Amino acid sequence: MRRANSKLPPGPTGWPWIGSGPRFARDPLGFLLEVARRHGDIASARFGSRTLVWLNHPRLIEEVFVGRHRDCIKDPTTRELMPLLGEGLLTSEGELWRKQRKLAAHALQPKRVETYAGTITECTEHVVAGLRENEVRNIHADVMQLTLEIVGKTLLGFDTRCDGARISSALEAVFAYFERRLYSPAGLVLPYLPLPARTRLERARASLAAIVGQMVQRAQRDPHGTYLLAELAAERVEGEPMSERQLCDEAITLLLAGHETTALTISYALYALSENPASQQRLRAELEAVGTRALDAGDLEQLPYLDAVVRESLRLFPPAWLLSREVTVAFPLAGYEMPVGVELACSPYAMQRDPRFFREPERFLPERWLDTGRAAPPRYAYIPFGAGARSCIGMHFARQEAALVLGTLLQHVRLQVVPGYRLELMPVITMRPRNGLPVIVQRLRPRGRPASPRAGVAQV
Repeated sequence: MRRANSKLPPGPTGWPWIGSGPRFARDPLGFLLEVARRHGDIASARFGSRTLVWLNHPRLIEEVFVGRHRDCIKDPTTRELMPLLGEGLLTSEGELWRKQRKLAAHALQPKRVETYAGTITECTEHVVAGLRENEVRNIHADVMQLTLEIVGKTLLGFDTRCDGARISSALEAVFAYFERRLYSPAGLVLPYLPLPARTRLERARASLAAIVGQMVQRAQRDPHGTYLLAELAAERVEGEPMSERQLCDEAITLLLAGHETTALTISYALYALSENPASQQRLRAELEAVGTRALDAGDLEQLPYLDAVVRESLRLFPPAWLLSREVTVAFPLAGYEMPVGVELACSPYAMQRDPRFFREPERFLPERWLDTGRAAPPRYAYIPFGAGARSCIGMHFARQEAALVLGTLLQHVRLQVVPGYRLELMPVITMRPRNGLPVIVQRLRPRGRPASPRAGVAQV
């Protein structure tokens, strides 16, 4: 290994003063892939006054996100969420974060999460019942509402259908703000001037705060509640309960992170299956063993291909497309010295498409997760839920929910992506489909009476 020095690793050249910002804004995902392919395991790039060091190897990701996690904090972009999320699990640091993580860990243990399965399938079957033959729907919007309802009932003890429109509108304002913040020239002044996007963000904060306040008050009056928010309100760590402010911060974090990422996973799985009819056929054959009865958590062990589909969707289309930390204590890395203030970033999107670790990396191949004869990729080559101590605490919940929703949908309907649709990815806080996912609904007939698919329409 080379001796550490004060110079940062080489990387893409940028414009004077603004660095690589314009190139990133034009095509962020293409930029990340280019950095990984052209500049190797570690590279640096400047974005105005900020310098990012990109990590494109599992060993370096492990060294930073596991071995050096105490020498780093969340990046400035994540910290910009603090006025909205407060000091929830996503944004808090140090001792406060450790206490919050310990409180939440019990309610999100795998055995506890399995008890949510009935609610997940019940909510999904309600959505299925509302789908009409041959109608065109934006199934991504439907799944977003579905996962919002699920997180409300299982984690927050709150029927979000009553306030679903307000919650969705507020969250859309948040994403619109950060889209402009990241990709518009006006983004540089958005935090400082009362522009319309900033005003809409303030209204969104107030609306979410009012809704979440009701959830927290109910949870505090419900000491025997079995949903996560009630358990957080009743738990004690070192004799200390969570304050009402902390509970509000955690509830808003769950609203934002607890449904968005799972909805994206389901939507991308439906899209990928539509583009890969052989995978779709194999999954349907596996689901036929269960029939049309409601799935439960115990069924998932007998549905390995369903799990492989979810894993592969997360590989190709990770909702959390970028992970970043800011250095607070200088340390050497790969022969370079990482100074205080530099940001260390890795992209699950780029890492999980690296041909060194995934054969045919651009192809949707759920079978890769079932091939016991082939060596598994390095541990930190596959990081859809993050890496290290701050990896997603709700990982098991998210994977179970995605599998149960996807399996339940495919038990009852065939969703055909409309002809001519082209998936465009829009990475903001999460990686979203820019134009939703429009599909044509076909109800499944009893076996022996298959529906005739429309010509030219891809099938899910």
